[in-house]
Amino acid sequence: MKLTVEADGGSRGNPGLAAFGALVRERRNGRVLAERAGYLGEAVTNNVAEYSGLIAGLKAAVEIDPEAELEVRMDSKLVVSQMDGLWKIKNPDLAKLAAEARSVLGDRAVKFIWVPRAQNQAADALANEAMDGRGSVSRDYPVEDEPAERDADDGSGAGSVWGVAGERPGWEVTAPGMSMADAVRIAEATTSGTQRHPGKAGPITTIVLVRHGMSTDTDRDVFAGGIVPGPPLSRAGTLQAQAAAAELVRMTQVPWFGLAWPDLLLSSPTQRALQTAQALGAALSLEVEVDAGFAEESFGLWDGMTRAEVDARWPDGVTKWAYDARYVPEGGESRQEVGARVKDALQAVAQANRGKTVVIAAHAMTTRAAIGVALGAPPDAWFSFRVAPASINVLRLWDLGYTEVVCTNRTAG
Repeated sequence: MKLTVEADGGSRGNPGLAAFGALVRERRNGRVLAERAGYLGEAVTNNVAEYSGLIAGLKAAVEIDPEAELEVRMDSKLVVSQMDGLWKIKNPDLAKLAAEARSVLGDRAVKFIWVPRAQNQAADALANEAMDGRGSVSRDYPVEDEPAERDADDGSGAGSVWGVAGERPGWEVTAPGMSMADAVRIAEATTSGTQRHPGKAGPITTIVLVRHGMSTDTDRDVFAGGIVPGPPLSRAGTLQAQAAAAELVRMTQVPWFGLAWPDLLLSSPTQRALQTAQALGAALSLEVEVDAGFAEESFGLWDGMTRAEVDARWPDGVTKWAYDARYVPEGGESRQEVGARVKDALQAVAQANRGKTVVIAAHAMTTRAAIGVALGAPPDAWFSFRVAPASINVLRLWDLGYTEVVCTNRTAG
């Protein structure tokens, strides 16, 4: 097999809280075969963490195939240059780690490749997962038999589903014995669609709305609106946000989504949205900017109250709110007003970022409003859109007013 190891490590403080992350891909189709990550403690340097990621990735690759042809991709110039023999290793701790890495490799030749940090986000996300959870990750994905490929010179264009940039999938879609995983990979590698919008309609702005993870109020079934700071993420919500960040990085690598690496990261001003945005920012190497246009619907006096408490004070209030988009909770705003606010915010973002990709950490209702605006659906229909915690929703906006909903309610895994 031909395998690629992607590895990274980080230390918050250098030395400080540290962890490593690594994954192994099958080179010809980009499929992830193994993921490894581990917490290293609170007095570890970046370089030690990076070497630890390299060792973990190499061990995982050798476990998959002891005879595999390997390449290693890392954003650490120091580790890549030292392992390539271009730089001397003066630090005795790093020398021991480098020797351990070489012992895993044995006498095989390995190609070490330095990549920018933005191209190593999957390994970085794994390191952050281990660092935040003070634990380890060990996930393996079975290697499935592939359908036989046709000869490359038969005029069919056959080849790897992922292949090199610009190549089209080459498997026969009716191949006997094809697995479901094969079919999914072919679909993901296909960029065609049924869009009716003309190709010369001006720059396209891509909007990625990520609902925040579950908050400490979620299980209480209370109205949590746009009041700042509002409840924080729960432990589950924090993990959901991290998983969404890793999934969003993966989506940039799947041609079907047509999702370029994000240029801008915005967030609602609430605490739970900002915490979600911070997880996204760590994976995307972006700073968070606050945009109140994407704040959650204001529930006024209802905020922090359960549905039963609201109904006790405002009989049938919850029912009216759910079925009448013009109904205004006392001191709050109607769903219709939320739609107008979100529409203005979307237009402002699109105009200021023509042709770019913008990620927004938002809420259930503001995400529903954005989807509704894109589809031209009235506010009374927005509860038809399911928006799970930490779900990813992608819209594309053309200069001439065309819109496309690429996906909704996509969650990691």
